Amino acid sequence: MDKEMVTLKGTGDGVKIYLSSDAEISELTRALHDKLGEFRRFFGAGHCNIYFMGRVFSGSDMTRLSSVAKTMLPESTVYYGERKREKPVQPDQEKYEENKPTIPVDEIREVVTYNFKSSRARFFEGVVKSGKVVESDGHLILVGDVMTGGKLAAVGNIVVLGRLDGEAEAGCMGNSGAYAIIGKLAEGKIRIAGCDRVADVFSLFKSENFVKAYLVNNEIFFDDFSIK
Repeated sequence: MDKEMVTLKGTGDGVKIYLSSDAEISELTRALHDKLGEFRRFFGAGHCNIYFMGRVFSGSDMTRLSSVAKTMLPESTVYYGERKREKPVQPDQEKYEENKPTIPVDEIREVVTYNFKSSRARFFEGVVKSGKVVESDGHLILVGDVMTGGKLAAVGNIVVLGRLDGEAEAGCMGNSGAYAIIGKLAEGKIRIAGCDRVADVFSLFKSENFVKAYLVNNEIFFDDFSIK
């Protein structure tokens, strides 16, 4: 019942919380408290924006919901509905052209992820052994292997520069646009936004390149992934 009343959706600067329009506010505040407690570890220090969505909020509703949010995540900023963002001030183009850096194109390249815009990423190196869980409230990059019984979990995308025999869960707060890139997808399990798929002989097409797992219509697909 709580999952139906309160649904979390990760954004680039925080989380959208969709609340049932039919439930009583007292039920919603209890469900919200439980839901934030369940996912609290993914918020880190709690420096994020919270957007309450899905229903019309009275002044009393806002007071009660804000109280729960601030209790669970004291450093958060609460909004009701979509936040109105002002257009950024454009810099003087002529001045920019005079002072822009002259970096060779091949020296640095930016990779932009459109499905989950986040500046937060955690980097790890080593082996994730059985029983160990490594988590991130943004993206997660592992330089190493995940052994059977080990697990990675991230709100955003996951990149494993090694072998996956354990489990990797991307988009763990419902971000269906998240993906996982694995160096060697062995006997591991991929989960994206709550959908699972175990590696099998049909998905492993003996590629020498990395494998990318992504979600389409609640089904996980694997593609050969090479960096050119």
